[in-house]
Amino acid sequence: MRKKALLLLLVVVIVMSGIGINAAPKYKEAPELAKLARAGQLPPVEERLPKEPLVVEPVESIGKYGGTWRRAFTGINDFHAFGRQVYDTILRWPRDPKDPIKPGLAKEWYWSDDGKVLTLRLREGLKWSDGHPFTTADITFWWYDIELDTNITPAPHPEWVIDGKPMELEVVDDYTIKLKFPKPNGLAETVGLAFHGNQWPLGFERFGFFAPRHYLEQYHPRYNPKATYELFEEKAIDYNTERPVMTAWKITEWGPGATRLVAKRNPYYWKVDPAGNQLPYIDEIVLTLFEEVEALNLRAIEGGIDFQFRRMSLSNYPSFMMNKDRYGYEVLLWPDAVPSKLCYYFNQSIEDKGLREIFQNPKFRQAMSLAINRDEINEVSYLGLGTPRAFVVVPDSPYYDPNQEQLYAQYNPELANKLLDEIGLKRGRDGYRTRPDGSRLEIIVEGMEWDRATTDEMELVVAAWNEVGVRTSMRTSSRELYWTRACGNEIQVSTWVESRAIDPMVDPIWVFPYDERSWMAPAFGNWYASGGKFGEEPPKYIKEMMDLYDRYKTTVDRDEQIKIAKELLRRNAEGCFVIGTVGLVPNVVVVKNDFRNVPETFTTDWIYMAPGTLDPCHFYFDR
Repeated sequence: MRKKALLLLLVVVIVMSGIGINAAPKYKEAPELAKLARAGQLPPVEERLPKEPLVVEPVESIGKYGGTWRRAFTGINDFHAFGRQVYDTILRWPRDPKDPIKPGLAKEWYWSDDGKVLTLRLREGLKWSDGHPFTTADITFWWYDIELDTNITPAPHPEWVIDGKPMELEVVDDYTIKLKFPKPNGLAETVGLAFHGNQWPLGFERFGFFAPRHYLEQYHPRYNPKATYELFEEKAIDYNTERPVMTAWKITEWGPGATRLVAKRNPYYWKVDPAGNQLPYIDEIVLTLFEEVEALNLRAIEGGIDFQFRRMSLSNYPSFMMNKDRYGYEVLLWPDAVPSKLCYYFNQSIEDKGLREIFQNPKFRQAMSLAINRDEINEVSYLGLGTPRAFVVVPDSPYYDPNQEQLYAQYNPELANKLLDEIGLKRGRDGYRTRPDGSRLEIIVEGMEWDRATTDEMELVVAAWNEVGVRTSMRTSSRELYWTRACGNEIQVSTWVESRAIDPMVDPIWVFPYDERSWMAPAFGNWYASGGKFGEEPPKYIKEMMDLYDRYKTTVDRDEQIKIAKELLRRNAEGCFVIGTVGLVPNVVVVKNDFRNVPETFTTDWIYMAPGTLDPCHFYFDR
């Protein structure tokens, strides 16, 4: 009898647990959402979340709900001021760049044995911000109706094209899809799904991997003969306050004449903290519009911004430090994944054959690097806060080799002069060197109309090269004119504020001549990018680097990719394909004293969508 009673009690407990009687809820939510759910205006939180939400591990601690995150921006072209706070892709860059790619909207993924088919499994039960299911139909809509529609996308992005053949999709079910390629695609996970794998179009940038079919289909000319592509673009853009999103916050206030952008919490957001609290913690983000960067900085100096590093000027660092206690904020210095604040490209495909021969000699480029006093540049231009170094990836990169950090980066004018003598660049009576044919060696370093710091640096570099007998002058122009000439193979020595120093293989324009943006040899890069149709065929040593990258692209073995990338970067560093001066110049980071889950140190990078990999959805106010 007793056994039967115990068995009956056990059955009752199981049943009661199953229907939730006296059982603690599995998930919790923001008070304002709980109120709406009780009023029947929202489904219960358990129904709004997917079956397996992504769990965000806190940087510091479990957070609290509430608050408005105050930020600032300079207009619609400054989209990253908002866009990097809502980094929600199919797969994710890791917080530690040396770690492998992480799950995102896809909970798991795997390659076929031959590396030609990538299977993605989405989280079951994902929903758009309007409550509509997110499924593989949103991926196929992006692919067939956006990426392959030449009225919207002139050509599909290169990570989805192998040997001239676009990928094929096979839908298994609502949550499973296969990406098929003619060869292994080594760019699919990183470039395609972690970097570009967000909602199309991410502001003004024309990449993505999914779009809200249920909303946009009505505005697409393929489905609605009365629709236009202009209307479709208007409805698809991130600034459309009606368009559903998969991000933590949705833009709810913006339009012509607006002086601020407001983004409010998405009630269907698909992430939770380890305690089961639905994210985000913060109610809304408000970005105030400023026409001038200095006015934006003044707002931050006076405590009007809660957390931001974008547009915070290093030149204002002393002012931030003087005012931080008065206005209640911390000032952090986060190194930027910029190998050199300004870098120098000697154009190895320049039309002038005499200069080309000189610029292609690695000893010449090594000498010009050794002639630069990087410590002086650091003090004069960057308040002594940067790191004098060679142009190599940053320490957080999985490809980093500490032996390359100072390669040809020491100030050694004596060795520089020796190398220039060795390659036959003799000094004339006036102290300046001549070409092998006896004519004077004269070069022009060109750049944009930079700020004062970078202009000062250029002047110091030009002076250093004159000191070792290479007659050098300097020229600046507008971005439009400069960019066109640099990509057109018309500039002898180009300069740029370069990035991509955590994973340059995502867009390897400074690793080897990849396309016309590779200003170490734009004509050779154009040849590679066009498959030999345009530009000029490069010499053997550059072809070898191109072959290495081709191998990188056609393997899905991460260890093999790292091995290939390290070899490419070794050749680049030893050959001084790009000359750097001072890198890791920090971002000034303003953080209010009550703003939490922001680490003391972090390497920022635009390709890694900083601070997106810190999961802004779990930032909170400790009030």
